[in-house]
Amino acid sequence: MSTAQIKITTDRECDHCGYNLKGLPIEGKCPECGAPIRRLSLRTSGTMTDEAPTRFVRKLRMGFAFASAAIVGSLFVEIFSLYPLLNIPLSCLWVAGIFIITSKRPGKGHIRPDKVLDNDRLRLIVRLANLTWPARTLITAAIFALQSNPAGGSISAINALAVLGTIVQIASWVCMIPTSIYLAELAYWASHDNLAHRMRGAAWILAVIGTLVAVMTGLSIVFTSPLILVLTFLPAMIVLVTILVYNFTFIQMTLVMHHVIYHQHLVATSFERKEARRKKEEQYKGRIVDDTPCDRCGYNLIGLEPGSPCPECGTLVSHPTVPAIRDPAKTPSYHDNSDLEVEQGENKGVFFNDQLDAYGKPKSTGVAYTPAIEVPDDGEIPLAMGDEDEAETPKPESTDDSRDIDGIEPISFA
Repeated sequence: MSTAQIKITTDRECDHCGYNLKGLPIEGKCPECGAPIRRLSLRTSGTMTDEAPTRFVRKLRMGFAFASAAIVGSLFVEIFSLYPLLNIPLSCLWVAGIFIITSKRPGKGHIRPDKVLDNDRLRLIVRLANLTWPARTLITAAIFALQSNPAGGSISAINALAVLGTIVQIASWVCMIPTSIYLAELAYWASHDNLAHRMRGAAWILAVIGTLVAVMTGLSIVFTSPLILVLTFLPAMIVLVTILVYNFTFIQMTLVMHHVIYHQHLVATSFERKEARRKKEEQYKGRIVDDTPCDRCGYNLIGLEPGSPCPECGTLVSHPTVPAIRDPAKTPSYHDNSDLEVEQGENKGVFFNDQLDAYGKPKSTGVAYTPAIEVPDDGEIPLAMGDEDEAETPKPESTDDSRDIDGIEPISFA
């Protein structure tokens, strides 16, 4: 019996190639790339797994991977004191990742609007602000080139570049604020609230404490006061930890995008798995449907009836259900099977009720009974009544008032 197929009535892109799937069955495949069509809920929950095409999530994963690679590479350059000019390609890789992450979301009506992720002005601000990172590395490379030149550059030029580098460095820290806001909303869309709260907290710390550190650093330079530098130490450490958390979140978001893609793949192929299962059940009706090895020889028992012998070794086939509890016969014992050693203890006896107090504990004057102690015999216990007992026992007086009527003659009325 054929069932009516539900078709896609609105414009919708394929998750993999972007082909317009309008008019195709909702449980079919894309005619362009052959990928299964992922079923969407009638009322979207506003999550990346339900709304975003897989190809867009892959694009985001690539952007986060670029940014993560730039972060890890910069750490290696700083820790191992490598060639400083290596930061130039790493900063360019960072900017490329940011540009990919802030790409415009596709949708054609299937993605719930968001005032942050769909704000073109904010995306442009994030992109332009992150250009300060390659600018900073270029200024650092220029200072390094002037200092390493045997002829040597002018001191005024080096000082001017140093001041410009400080300004650009502060700007690069400030650019983390809009980037954190955008990433927080992206984490909310990916259903990862912990990362979202973390990025929002980073934005607030960088905006408040970061500004305080920048102002106090400028005052310490102008007034050359060591006291101001001491007061700046604790806020500077807070900002440093926040920057580390900010960079670590990029690496975590790469893994989050990977999990979203994996879940979307499972949802897209669920119809194919159900269809294959249905065909197997129709083909092997009343028989073993899945690949089940024999317990003894490993022969594949698919298609055999439960209770029939294995064609390879003759073992009876049981129902292929996995028991909820492991078979104790096949499970190694975790107990100590050594012989028990019986220790002969002292027999302290038993206390009877008359030797116990109201709380059930032995009295201070109580004596425990043991087989070695004889129970005192206070007297004979009569088991049966003899003649002497009968003689001593008085008979009860008869209370019967009936008279002897044997001598009374009957009266005749004849």
